[in-house]
Amino acid sequence: MKIVQKSFWLFWGILLVLGGEAFGGQEQEKIPWNLLPRVAQLEEKQRMALFDVLKGERNYGACRQSVYDCLIMEKPDRAAIRMANFGAYLVSKGMPPRNLGLLIYERAKFADPLQVNTFTYEETPLKGSPEAKITITEFAEFKCPYCVTLGPLLEKLVKESGGQVRLFFKHFPLKSHHGSPLSSKAAQAANRQGKFWEMYERLFKDMNKQSMEDLLNYAGELGLDMEKFKNDLEDPELLRVIERDVMEGVRANVTGTPTLFINGKFYNFRNDEEFLKDTINDEAERLGVAPPYSEWRYE
Repeated sequence: MKIVQKSFWLFWGILLVLGGEAFGGQEQEKIPWNLLPRVAQLEEKQRMALFDVLKGERNYGACRQSVYDCLIMEKPDRAAIRMANFGAYLVSKGMPPRNLGLLIYERAKFADPLQVNTFTYEETPLKGSPEAKITITEFAEFKCPYCVTLGPLLEKLVKESGGQVRLFFKHFPLKSHHGSPLSSKAAQAANRQGKFWEMYERLFKDMNKQSMEDLLNYAGELGLDMEKFKNDLEDPELLRVIERDVMEGVRANVTGTPTLFINGKFYNFRNDEEFLKDTINDEAERLGVAPPYSEWRYE
């Protein structure tokens, strides 16, 4: 009797294992591997852990089932494809898959925010094509070390976008940083003569050299009309532009620098190239335009 029972349970155990493999095989067939190059590069254990997380997180695209279910549809959801690939990229860099839930939650908030901010761009320094569909708005000041390191990356994003991304600079001088309002005025005065970004570079080159004497020297080096530059520094209208920027930042809940918005939506992720490119490509797909950064496209 014991032998019969043992054989019975062994039979069912084998059947369950085979059944699980068969189900897994059917499921595997539905996964659009051609759209998931970063997932495919993971080790098997990492991939399974990633899929377990994606099965428990709701997708934020047109499909509102789990990210995983939206992946294996006949026509996979773009947001699900992007989240799976970017999640795989982070896992490959050492992030535990279980930590991806917060990222997916924040990406959902970015995709469909409670507040989309509108900003005034009159007399606002611009980099990139005025016709670009994707706008990065940066609130920054000239005494901010983090703004120094972010600046070259934002310039790179604009250059590599093929005219699809533009950057606007908004002044947000902090009163706690002595001399910051004066530096903002100097940059804005240079903007009136078409030299904002050149003044920007000089101000950030050495943040300890932003006295009035330094600012006048920079203006001279840039070949500015010195009389106009000095008058503009004292012009109340110029100060009003800076104050307008600050008030728009306050209304948009800016509390420090640098703070970024993408098409008016608060950007609440890391200020590094991979996060920014993937988020911008995600935004482009929602707008129905071609994602600008080829290394983060999944077609």
